[in-house]
Amino acid sequence: MRNLLAPFALLGLLLLAPPAATAPPAPAGQLSEAARWLQGYLRVDTSNPPGNEGKAADYLAAILDREGIPARRIVTPAGRTNLWARLSSPASGGRAVLLLHHMDVVAPGPGWTVPPFAGLVKEGRLWGRGALDDKSLGVAQLAAFVDLKRRGQPLARDVVFLAVADEESGGVEGTGWLLEHHPELFTGVLEVIGEGGRNQVTGGKLLWWGIEVAQKRPFWLEVEANGRGGHASGLNPGSAVHLLVSGLARMLALPFRYRVTPAARGYVQAMAPLHNEHWRRILSDIDKVVSEKGPSEFLLPGMENLFLDTVQVTVVSGGERINVIPEKARALVDVRLLPDTDSQALLTTLKRALGNDLAVKVLLTSRPAPPSPASGRLYAAMAATLGRQAPVVPAMIPGFTDSRYFRERGIAAYGLSPFVLDGNDQRGIHGTDERIPLAEFDRGVKRTRELLSFYVSPAH
Repeated sequence: MRNLLAPFALLGLLLLAPPAATAPPAPAGQLSEAARWLQGYLRVDTSNPPGNEGKAADYLAAILDREGIPARRIVTPAGRTNLWARLSSPASGGRAVLLLHHMDVVAPGPGWTVPPFAGLVKEGRLWGRGALDDKSLGVAQLAAFVDLKRRGQPLARDVVFLAVADEESGGVEGTGWLLEHHPELFTGVLEVIGEGGRNQVTGGKLLWWGIEVAQKRPFWLEVEANGRGGHASGLNPGSAVHLLVSGLARMLALPFRYRVTPAARGYVQAMAPLHNEHWRRILSDIDKVVSEKGPSEFLLPGMENLFLDTVQVTVVSGGERINVIPEKARALVDVRLLPDTDSQALLTTLKRALGNDLAVKVLLTSRPAPPSPASGRLYAAMAATLGRQAPVVPAMIPGFTDSRYFRERGIAAYGLSPFVLDGNDQRGIHGTDERIPLAEFDRGVKRTRELLSFYVSPAH
């Protein structure tokens, strides 16, 4: 899951749901079946790069095999493994829902207080890289998938379970490759459940379920400079590093231009009734608050990201010694586009600012796509089941997920987190000491089972 927005720090909310229960300690011998599955899954190191998703696919396939569910491994030419399984029914007419998660995780990095791939149970939580992003969702989906098979529930829709590679690097060797080279795997798929949900929890209380229906698009760039190398004792203003830094400075000095897209407007207007009078006024008429130059009033922290394209330099590399001028220097730039931004027009603007001395290469991009509708069979099922605990809100996120690949093809995709987590636990995403409360994980598995059972039932 790529850099999703942290939950807004909301003020003066009117709607308060019952507080989430505190997770009690859970000794390893008392873990639920699904928690044991997750524990084993966390012990498979799928850090990307390189991914090594084949071992994770084998682990998941073994569970499916014990349940009598055949699974297919699909390996890309680069050696990245994806796993697919399908429960079918004649009553479905070939129509299907796809349960999607990714097996790869970001590298843990330094600073952990526990081994990141030990699947350690501590303080009532299960610790490990992937506990939130995204193996817990994958196991919740797996448990719901297996539950349908065990109970022999009649299916009004086929259900596809898909565990993919490479999401943390953009999904090119995972979802993107599968859709391009194996479209038969998605025959009849009408709707997708994946990661990206943004639930609002304040003071331990769930205020709403945020179902992701729209997101910003990735537009990753590599910027390279070439210059004369040599000894650093001499004047060399045209060195590769100087050219690169000067160009990046010009690019970063470009003014921000704000814009309210239909997706962002729909999100904040859906949130408006859940706030006090002050925020309800701002959010219900956001076009009066946000102009091209920026918001005229204070917005909730993080919300500005929903109204502008962002440019962030994340990696700069050049020489290795202080007294040696390198001949090449390089920067990686993470650009996040609004759903309907013209990427080529923006690229022209960025190139003009960078200057003719720098070479620009697009590493990852995504086509514009409309939001998934806050309606239809799947959305109604989420509203009916999750809505028993708190309202369901169609959300937009400034990060991106593999849902974009489906929306580009006209398939409705929804980001859902079935877990109610506070800020302390959510900080583990792409950070240190990632963990999930065991009691809440089990509740999330139960919610996922209920949702899927409701969705596929012929009665609905």
